[in-house]
Amino acid sequence: MAGRLSRGWSMAKASFTVLKQYPKLAILPAMSGAIFLLIAGAILASLLPQLGGAHNATSSIWNWLGDGKSPSVWFYVAGFATLFVMTTIAIFFNVALIHCALRAHTGERPSIRGGLAAAVSLLPQILGWAFIATTIGIVLNMITDALKEYLGFLGGLLGGLLEFSWAVITYFVVPVLVTEKVGPITAVKRSASILRSKWGESLAGEARIGLLGMLFFLLSALIFAGGAALVFSKGATAVAGLGVILMVLGVLATIVSMVVVQTLSTIFQSGVYIYATTGQVPSSLDRDLLESAFQPKAKK
Repeated sequence: MAGRLSRGWSMAKASFTVLKQYPKLAILPAMSGAIFLLIAGAILASLLPQLGGAHNATSSIWNWLGDGKSPSVWFYVAGFATLFVMTTIAIFFNVALIHCALRAHTGERPSIRGGLAAAVSLLPQILGWAFIATTIGIVLNMITDALKEYLGFLGGLLGGLLEFSWAVITYFVVPVLVTEKVGPITAVKRSASILRSKWGESLAGEARIGLLGMLFFLLSALIFAGGAALVFSKGATAVAGLGVILMVLGVLATIVSMVVVQTLSTIFQSGVYIYATTGQVPSSLDRDLLESAFQPKAKK
């Protein structure tokens, strides 16, 4: 674990050189997160009777979808549509960020407007990939649940392995969409082909920046929990409102860390793609870091 965190820190530092030079890149995942929160917040508001207006305005819709105990088929259709929309939003802004990161790695100056324009031009491919990703994600989740029910812990492990394998196979889908402008199915095949040719068929590694994100999230959660404990035990105004301040700081730290980690991870992913497809090492990264993104197939 310590070794993975160390490599993750090195990857994050290398990616940070690009982010430091072009800090506006973080705007793209921030925009994606803000839209996601607005949609999630609107859905949550419609479910809370305490909010009055929003709940009353949407109650007929929820009744039509089902009462929760016996949801209609339209409930599942609406659920799929919601997941599809959120996935599309995430992929759209990820395409824009990948476009900008690729330009930065090749010595060109990226722009938010240029990234968004690139994403708009690829909207058909984005919608297609979002549909596939949403469908496969739901199917994998159903398989995992079924395996857990019949095999318990072992089933959950097998399900997790399936999900991880899918994540590995599709690792380069978005960069392929951006650079080659192909359809989503071709992009999946191309992503798998790049991985096989560069790292072999047996992949056991993973990008380690996510481990740092998990660590930052835990630290933020501890700050929030400390503030919440202080508020519930002493009151919101105790110690000059320190509990409330800590809770706000915890939320802000979580949001900032998620945005920064997502940006750094995408910057590094684009560098790995350049190295995997061209053999060239971006000036902001080094060969050892790029090769350690995945563990190569063991030689016999």
